[in-house]
Amino acid sequence: RIEVEFIAEDASRWNAFIAGETDFINVPVTQFDRVLQERNPPRLVSELQEKYHLAANLESGFVHTDFNMDDRRIGYHSDPVHDERNRALRCAIVKAFDWKRRNDVFYYGIGEVFPGIIPPSTPEFETGLDSAYVTHDPDGARDLLQDSGWTPDNLPTLEYGFPSSVTERQMFEQFRSFMTDIGYPPEKVRPLTFATYGDYARAFLNREVMLVTTGWTMDYPDAENTMQLFYGPNATPGSNSANYRNDEFDRLYRAAATLQPSPMRTTMYRNMNRILMNDCATISGISRTLILMWDRKVSMLPDRSFVGGFYFRFVAPAREQKGP
Repeated sequence: RIEVEFIAEDASRWNAFIAGETDFINVPVTQFDRVLQERNPPRLVSELQEKYHLAANLESGFVHTDFNMDDRRIGYHSDPVHDERNRALRCAIVKAFDWKRRNDVFYYGIGEVFPGIIPPSTPEFETGLDSAYVTHDPDGARDLLQDSGWTPDNLPTLEYGFPSSVTERQMFEQFRSFMTDIGYPPEKVRPLTFATYGDYARAFLNREVMLVTTGWTMDYPDAENTMQLFYGPNATPGSNSANYRNDEFDRLYRAAATLQPSPMRTTMYRNMNRILMNDCATISGISRTLILMWDRKVSMLPDRSFVGGFYFRFVAPAREQKGP
């Protein structure tokens, strides 16, 4: 039989695996230094190679930070002039975000950074897309703020939401350092912490969080699965946690929904991606490289982490080996 253990804390999950209480683990990033002797391609340290199998998969999904567009301080505003100033502020924050540092510090430098919301695991991914959206440009960010009339005195307070944990707090502090580098007063970049992820999710689904950081695991390998995250009618409590609304984006989404996969549909999705990036509604994104380990006494083939997975199709006790 197959038993599935739900262990919330990374350290507890790792300790259970090393103690032989579980046979498989998606290795926490905090353990990468311990288990890997090489990063590219990932390779286990010699003392673990005899006991464990290793697979390194780029996740079918991505991590991103959405602006709550329903928040007048950073999102849509009834005054067209103020609305454009808010867009400039969001774009400045996007330029200030240092994806290389985020990748190096929290994803061991082996995640794949990409612009927009069409991750590399999808057939619609655009390899030649301008990377300016994910390029660290603090000078450009400062210029945007100055040209739009933002000063340390009139900048809104940024409230960065996250569930309580050491790693999440460290990610917030890194984000705050990105903002102070472009002149944001540190006291105006504040943590908004929640006891559990459930509490956090309830808050952002109620539109109570200004900056929402989440990871999305795809249900199927098609860009439609990520485009729906920003489709206007899917606003919270739906999957559109940014509460993003753009008439042209929504029109293209509806039109693409009637099409089979084709070059025309791919072009439509890529145009939608550019519309979203131009509106600076999200800071995105990175696909993490998943380090998967399992005991050699178990035969299995880990999948590419789509929701639901396919592990149970490919799991069995390993056969005893006879002879040398």
